Amino acid sequence: MAVMTERFLRGADGVALFCREWTVPGARGAVQIVHGLGEHGGRYAELAAIFNALGLSVLAYDHRGHGRSGGARGSMADRGDFLRDLGLVFDDYSRAQNTTPFLFGHSLGGLIAVRFATGGLGKVRGLMLSSPALAFRLSRFQRLLLAVGSALAPGLAIGSGLPPHGISHDEEVLRRSLADTLSHGKVAPRVVRFMLNAIDCAMADAHRFTEPVLMQFAGNDLLVDPAGSARFFARLPDRCKTMFRYDDAYHEIFNESEPLRGAVQRDLIGWLETQLD
Repeated sequence: MAVMTERFLRGADGVALFCREWTVPGARGAVQIVHGLGEHGGRYAELAAIFNALGLSVLAYDHRGHGRSGGARGSMADRGDFLRDLGLVFDDYSRAQNTTPFLFGHSLGGLIAVRFATGGLGKVRGLMLSSPALAFRLSRFQRLLLAVGSALAPGLAIGSGLPPHGISHDEEVLRRSLADTLSHGKVAPRVVRFMLNAIDCAMADAHRFTEPVLMQFAGNDLLVDPAGSARFFARLPDRCKTMFRYDDAYHEIFNESEPLRGAVQRDLIGWLETQLD
């Protein structure tokens, strides 16, 4: 049975980063979870239990500006903050577990995980990606707002404009998400600029990444453009990569209604079992 603990780490600039851990005695390995925009690591307890059942210990931390971590909501002080924070937590967790963890990233977290791994910022055992934000749609008006905001107030977070109902077809998931006081719907221009740059870098570096990759993404995604996942996957070397597209799914494939949720989980478990043999 996994033991759940909580702690804080300090970022390079002193910002407190909140970490949740689900530790399995005698674990076969470890997974670090990187969550999406506006949410927090506490929403991944069900996924952590799946990893635990496979003998993997799990850590999920809250990005700065998210959940129980410090920092202005939905913002960052410098474009490199998310990557530096991930590196700090990942290195600390690797030392504590005495192993190289897998990296699981969802949405914004998927993009951060991809940039971290393909950019050579850390050695990972493998990448598991859930609807990563490897492309997103911006209207002309949104591009104008981004340009003005970047010039006048790059760190000021405003409403993201993302449709809250677009995360899942499961009404209970929607209800809990809307009632979650640790979640928010804000994003600063500096975060969007980071994302756009990270996408370009990830696409350019994909062909050099040779560790195992599992790509699972929603085909009916209202929050990010699924074409980015397919494009990134195509640029990876042919060895050690696996992709599942769920055509009817909304963005949070691991929180979708049944039977789709079960299918997504089984695909993840099947892939992991081949990696752990």
